[in-house]
Amino acid sequence: MNPRLPLYHRIENDLKNKIFSGQYKTGEMLPSERELIEIYKVSRLTAREAVSRLANQGLVEKVQGKGTYVSTPQRENRMGSLYSGGEEILMRYYEITTKVLDLRIMVPDAIVSKNLNLQSEEEVVYLERLRYANNNPVALIKSYLPHRSVPNLEQVDFTNKSLYQTLEETYRMQLYDANETIEAVKADERSSELLEIKRGTALLFNHRTVRLLDRSIIEYETVMYRSDIYKYHNRIVGNLAALPKN
Repeated sequence: MNPRLPLYHRIENDLKNKIFSGQYKTGEMLPSERELIEIYKVSRLTAREAVSRLANQGLVEKVQGKGTYVSTPQRENRMGSLYSGGEEILMRYYEITTKVLDLRIMVPDAIVSKNLNLQSEEEVVYLERLRYANNNPVALIKSYLPHRSVPNLEQVDFTNKSLYQTLEETYRMQLYDANETIEAVKADERSSELLEIKRGTALLFNHRTVRLLDRSIIEYETVMYRSDIYKYHNRIVGNLAALPKN
């Protein structure tokens, strides 16, 4: 367990690892609050907070008067709702492939830490991918996730597996929503080389945060899209008269 994390985070992560590894199986009761206190040598408040965090993530269920049980994995798949319009179009009309450029644990910069609401020096799992459509590079994707929330994610092969699918199926997380911003940027030396375009070419730059059902932030992501492949479309419904006049 990472000694730099608060005690309740360490217990939470340890219990997660035991659930994900199958040591605690679906429907099996977790150690009682008293047993957790003895096992981890912590206060009642700390043990209770760790279990509450697992419950908020849907990993365990508290049954009044009986105990806390490992939840049945959620069958609902909300992953599709978090695809961007451009990704949905690409998946519909192109053969999509992915190349993993980097996958490791690291201490992020201040911007990433702020977007993920991390403590100073708290580690993330960094995943960088290059997405192809019909063998043409179209998007450079960088994802950052709190390492404490996704133990062993750095061991997953994302060449043929979706990140969101992994979060929902392996980690039993329920993705709730995403807040994103899109702006225009110019391709730098590295992005132009990877996307096979001229340096200085206009790109669509999307950065967003993804939240879980308990409203905690699970991912900060940046994507550079080739503007000759992607287009942004938005439909506005409501009182158009209230919009600013040109």
